[in-house]
Amino acid sequence: MATRRSSRPSDADLQWASRYLSAAEETLLSTMTGDDQAHVIRVARRVDASVAVSDPLLGPERRWMIAAALMHDVGKAEAPLGPLGRSAVTVIVWLGGGRVARRYVDRSGRLGRAARYATYPELGASLLTQAGSDARVAAWSREHHLPMSSWSIPPPAGEVLSRADDLG
Repeated sequence: MATRRSSRPSDADLQWASRYLSAAEETLLSTMTGDDQAHVIRVARRVDASVAVSDPLLGPERRWMIAAALMHDVGKAEAPLGPLGRSAVTVIVWLGGGRVARRYVDRSGRLGRAARYATYPELGASLLTQAGSDARVAAWSREHHLPMSSWSIPPPAGEVLSRADDLG
């Protein structure tokens, strides 16, 4: 059985991403795993391509949408779990709702890694707010797994972001 190697974004991809991020957001991106960085850059490039060919009304929204794509999973950096742990928490949340995974705390009373992973969208939104990010970027981090009816960002922008993320 072949071992899966971690993917890391290229220097060119990181330079491309930095054009859309503040210095504080770049620092947050650097805290993410190589796999997560590669994922969010793929999502952001899809958003960029989609906005370029889709609804011309989204053109002015392009910059924050690309930043939102690059930052949507930043909360995962606060919950260091490998693929097996992430999968287990995802199944637990899917079966029992977020309240189940949120119950896990470490001995100091803080959220354990499983609970932090279950709440990574909220953690990411908090990090982005503290970093001074556009409110829509922080909102997408918090809302990207919610149904459209719960989005605070414009639905056309959310649809592009969601579609790009669903492609992996």
